[in-house]
Amino acid sequence: MKKYRILVTYVEAGMGHIVSANAIADTLETYYPEEVEVIRSRVFEETNNPILLHHEEFLVDQVKHFYRNRTYQPFLFFCQKLRPMTSLKLVHNTVFRREKRACIDLMMSYHPDAIISTHYSPLHFSVEAKRKRGADFLAMAYNPDPCVHAWWDNRADLLVVNNDRAYAEAREKRGFPAGHVFSGKFLLRAAVRDTVPDRAALRARFGLDPDRFTVVIADGAYAAANLVHYTDRLLEIRKPFTLLVVAGKNDEVYDRYTARIGENPMCDLRVYRFMENVHELYGAADLFVTKAGPNAMLDSAFMETPILTNYYCGHIEKDSERLFVEDCKIGVAEHNADAAAAWISSLIDDPTPLAAYRENCRRFKENNRDVKPIADRIIHELRERDKRRAAPRRR
Repeated sequence: MKKYRILVTYVEAGMGHIVSANAIADTLETYYPEEVEVIRSRVFEETNNPILLHHEEFLVDQVKHFYRNRTYQPFLFFCQKLRPMTSLKLVHNTVFRREKRACIDLMMSYHPDAIISTHYSPLHFSVEAKRKRGADFLAMAYNPDPCVHAWWDNRADLLVVNNDRAYAEAREKRGFPAGHVFSGKFLLRAAVRDTVPDRAALRARFGLDPDRFTVVIADGAYAAANLVHYTDRLLEIRKPFTLLVVAGKNDEVYDRYTARIGENPMCDLRVYRFMENVHELYGAADLFVTKAGPNAMLDSAFMETPILTNYYCGHIEKDSERLFVEDCKIGVAEHNADAAAAWISSLIDDPTPLAAYRENCRRFKENNRDVKPIADRIIHELRERDKRRAAPRRR
């Protein structure tokens, strides 16, 4: 049987889009291994085309700028909302016209049956490939965020969202037609899904004290939000605990805290660069301190480790914090470093308040375990396309 060729696009604009791309690819391969050939493509990198490489660098710089200037992202999304589809097309037909042309050429070279994106940019390019080049594939997306921003192209064949609130937003505010949006669960890459959240075993793997209260702190791949401010404050705590700092791809942050190892004799400070298996650090800890990025919080919930969110950037992360903290109650939000340090200091003495949050993590995990319906819906769309192809044309 001929397999469906499904191109999953990998775009770095924050690591969450790549994590989600891995998750959608893993899900399809898990449930439909005999029907799909998944092609994982870093569409802006793999050809070494300087135009596409520069575009991904631009997207990364945009993410970093969001954290340097808290007014920038809200202003950008405000502008997008004025005439969303008009501005989406205008910008990509003028400013990014070369990037658009090159990416469409790459996409079509794979002769896919479907293209699935986790970022608005390649979704738009795939939709435009169908419209302008007559490409016969399905343009789909999985939105990793808990809300749907204005530049998700509503001409897509299918948009998969992870909660009912986002479904309503896609239909009522973003103009997606009925039947083109599907509300599923949060998708998780296989590496996280298959990791047993055994705190003792994970601490042994990293050589951590099995009995010390352990905090892991991260800001995503670029460590550009509140990591430095909060880490400096936590290093002032004069109680025995372990602090795991994930500097990601930020060499300055990595060097800064590597130099401070041993400065506080009561704190076992460990510093890490970017890690593919960072979820194992979350699982080894009692508490995860992070900005309100949905994928990091999702990984932590599945590792059954409560969170403390210390920052959000724009309405996407604000909605993420609301969902995970207020609705699902897998942790707390504390945007004041002194108050956060005081709470963590009290937990070192008595960690029992975390038990309720840990139980909520388990409940969230159970509620989001069944992701097969997402794979089912994607395969259903492909089978329906085949039926339309095979149907005799009316004269």
